[in-house]
Amino acid sequence: MSKIFIIYYHHILKGWGPDVYYKTFDREVSFLKSRYRIITLDDVFEYISSGKLPERDCVAVTFDDGYLSNYVYAYPILKKHGVRATVFPISSRILREETVRPSLEDYWKGKVSFRELHKTPTMAEANLKYLREGRSEDFLSVGELLRMKDVFDIGGHASVHCRVFYQEKLEDFFDGKNGHWSFLYAYEEEPQIGFPIFPSRNNIAVKRGFLRREVKDFIKSIDKEFFKQKGWKEVLREELSKNFTSLLCFETEEEKEKRVYEELQSSKRDLESLLGVRIYHFAYPFGHYDDKLVEITSRIFRTGFTTEKGVVKSNTSLLQIPRIAVAKDIGSFIGILLKVKFIY
Repeated sequence: MSKIFIIYYHHILKGWGPDVYYKTFDREVSFLKSRYRIITLDDVFEYISSGKLPERDCVAVTFDDGYLSNYVYAYPILKKHGVRATVFPISSRILREETVRPSLEDYWKGKVSFRELHKTPTMAEANLKYLREGRSEDFLSVGELLRMKDVFDIGGHASVHCRVFYQEKLEDFFDGKNGHWSFLYAYEEEPQIGFPIFPSRNNIAVKRGFLRREVKDFIKSIDKEFFKQKGWKEVLREELSKNFTSLLCFETEEEKEKRVYEELQSSKRDLESLLGVRIYHFAYPFGHYDDKLVEITSRIFRTGFTTEKGVVKSNTSLLQIPRIAVAKDIGSFIGILLKVKFIY
């Protein structure tokens, strides 16, 4: 039986690192093209809607977040192989300008040196810079997204794209070495040593919990020497328990629904206005979703894509389409594809 599956990337790197090296990506695209029919997300929609699977194994290629590396390294390689893909940019991160920076294609043509090509930061570095400064050069510009349209389709990926606290279950305290880059958004300020850490998920998938102002003020009032002693976290846990009946305050279900609907609608309009395209497909940020987000997504988009492993089947929900993360080395990449063929 033929299989349809969707793979997703984030960064393509200039050198070896935590994501996929551009030369490895080149080999992966070549491998995919030689063994599969490459399809678009419109094709995926049609296959699920019709309930008829293709006769040959198919794969769709996607990228999340809209990092500059998608233009600098992925775009020239996909173009060279004649392979289409979809990028899901975070609408707020897009640089509102026509800037088009040097790409691998420019290097191939001798227009720039390899040293002049963008050096890809980590996802945490790129997003934290955006949260602190309201702008990060590590994301795509309008000009680059327009240039990429001959290879890339554009999908929605919301605009905030940050984790927030959703459950009052004290897991840890921020100590300067733990936490997540989006805690700057979750706390509504720079994380302070001693701020409590709770379970967190994507902001549009949960009712948001805000750390109470009085809790913040209490922790900020503690002498800095306290945090240098051994076992300070347990002492602070006891102090908070004695002084506060709750540490978080939560929005209502109605407030959450209104916030989520407005974010998805406005981010979709933003993309369509900036790029002159219609946006039909949506990828859940971090892969997180709940029933309400699925229902809201159904009002705005044709499809919703998760990060849950699996293949597309004739009865797959259009709002919960699985995708498979790729490995950063070619051996593991091929191993994942074999799992797709024989296990999923």
